[in-house]
Amino acid sequence: MTPSVADDTPRSKLTLSLAIVIILLLSIYPLPLWGQWLRPEFAVLAVIYWIMLAPFQLGMTLAWFIGLALDILEGGVLGQNALALTIIAYICALSHQQLKMFSLGAQSLAVLVLVLIYQLTAYWVNSLTGGSFESMMFLLPAVISALLWPLVKLVFDYVKF
Repeated sequence: MTPSVADDTPRSKLTLSLAIVIILLLSIYPLPLWGQWLRPEFAVLAVIYWIMLAPFQLGMTLAWFIGLALDILEGGVLGQNALALTIIAYICALSHQQLKMFSLGAQSLAVLVLVLIYQLTAYWVNSLTGGSFESMMFLLPAVISALLWPLVKLVFDYVKF
């Protein structure tokens, strides 16, 4: 059996650390203004996958740390992404067995709902601190993330997460 990130080996820890760095870099890579609306939520996709894989080894603490790192890198409200990712990790941990049993299309639909919850939580916290948004375009990354889910799952399965 090949090791996965749920195992407690140096190779799996290195793989997980490298994946987190890549996810954070993809999340903050500068894009033109029109491209920012098309960026998938890589951190949410990774957290969903890892919770489905090993909900008790890679859980809400990892999601919280990834969210906190995103908050620091983006320079936004401290704890905004951490709270939203922790909520997503909790929902996934509660329903990880059902999510694993879904077909790929049903998983994509579940990912759409989970990313929408993530974005609405993040924008809710942003609005509490005085931020605002002009249109509903901020929900477009949820659709892009759901469409990208089969490819992300395929890549993560290939890398043996």
